[in-house]
Amino acid sequence: MITLLLIACTADTHDTATAQAPEAPWPDWAFHHWVWEDESTQDSALALVDGYLERDIDVGAIIIDSPWETGYNTFEWDLERFPDPAGMIDELHDKGVRVFLWIVPGINTDVEGLYETAAANDWFMKGDADDTEPEVVSWWKGEGSLIDYWNEDAVAWWHGLMQPVLDLGIDGWKCDGLDFSALLAPYSPAAGREVERLEYSHAYYRDFHDHTREVLGDDRILTARPIDNYGADLGGDVVAFAPIDITWSGWVGDQDATFDGLQAALRNFYWSSEYGYVAFGSDIGGYRDEDDPPQGRTSELLLRWTQLGAFSPVMENGGGGLHHPWAWEDPEVTDVYRDFVELHYALLPYLNAQGAVAFDEGRSLMRFVTKPDYTYLLGEDLFIAPMIEEGTERTVAFPSGDDWIYLFDRSQSWSGGATETLQIPLDEYPAFIRAGSDLEGADLGR
Repeated sequence: MITLLLIACTADTHDTATAQAPEAPWPDWAFHHWVWEDESTQDSALALVDGYLERDIDVGAIIIDSPWETGYNTFEWDLERFPDPAGMIDELHDKGVRVFLWIVPGINTDVEGLYETAAANDWFMKGDADDTEPEVVSWWKGEGSLIDYWNEDAVAWWHGLMQPVLDLGIDGWKCDGLDFSALLAPYSPAAGREVERLEYSHAYYRDFHDHTREVLGDDRILTARPIDNYGADLGGDVVAFAPIDITWSGWVGDQDATFDGLQAALRNFYWSSEYGYVAFGSDIGGYRDEDDPPQGRTSELLLRWTQLGAFSPVMENGGGGLHHPWAWEDPEVTDVYRDFVELHYALLPYLNAQGAVAFDEGRSLMRFVTKPDYTYLLGEDLFIAPMIEEGTERTVAFPSGDDWIYLFDRSQSWSGGATETLQIPLDEYPAFIRAGSDLEGADLGR
């Protein structure tokens, strides 16, 4: 087992003798190990968490993804899939597991009663000022319309629908990306103008964040996209989603269960860092894989993505197909997975302290050194060279300056500015500690 050493590592730019280190605005559990599955039920969600816990793998949160409601979006539980949601949430909380629920900012046309009510009151976005009916957008869960967040009555009604769910004591929301459809429905009847797509996105995420914390307290968060360029290599406003100041635990969208998908996640990491988001992660193993057992998601891919997750601020595992490490008969897969979850937890004091400094300075906790191979600094004192393709060979170009010590064998180190080709077995990862930093003396179990 990895010993958790409580170390408060701060960036070199902060003199703790003369200035108090900033505090993170997020709760500690924001950087814990999260799990989820596509299209779960109450039984499968509880079994998933128990599967990890029975194998001595810590779980900090579970995302109950779509579908959990009777329709998109009623905020009413589908009692066939989740017959006792209050009991489920209480049981998960008793196990120390926080609960997210999936949501988007709209109502589908087939949600009888709610859709007609909102449409009759002019509470939906429209295509333009001349439209007499709401704009209906097609999306991956059907057809629906977007809530007009500039209409106070619409928002109050929306909050009323939400309240029974909040009464159950959930811990946050996974806010999915239907807001991008505001490109097709830009006109707010309440505001009397067209709103920018990013302006709509920010209103959506901020409402879920602010209202949930107002009702339930400041230990609630949301997870949402920072940058998601859907495979392209670009950043900026056009592919940004949630506001920087409330996105403390982002996830970078849906990738394929391949090494190309892993690199696509790293591209979104890169641009999220450039944009200034403080902390984020990706679906370990990739989201898209409907095969059961998984075909594209090999055990090697799962482990390399697990290791990337351990050296990301947010370590979360879920998506289509099987993701849990015991899906593979080889017990070493589960053992390596457990080791890296433990390593991630051992790094939590470092990640939270360094993350607080980064957020205070308006920058990312993850800063890239070279883009083509996606090497990055995680905080000031960890250098990571992700395994981005099959095999054990990795050529590493070390940042100039200090020496770098191999986390998995402290007897090995390399000078800053050196380039070295290394062999990295599946139970290790190219992670290096800055020589002379507080981490050098930390007991990380390695």
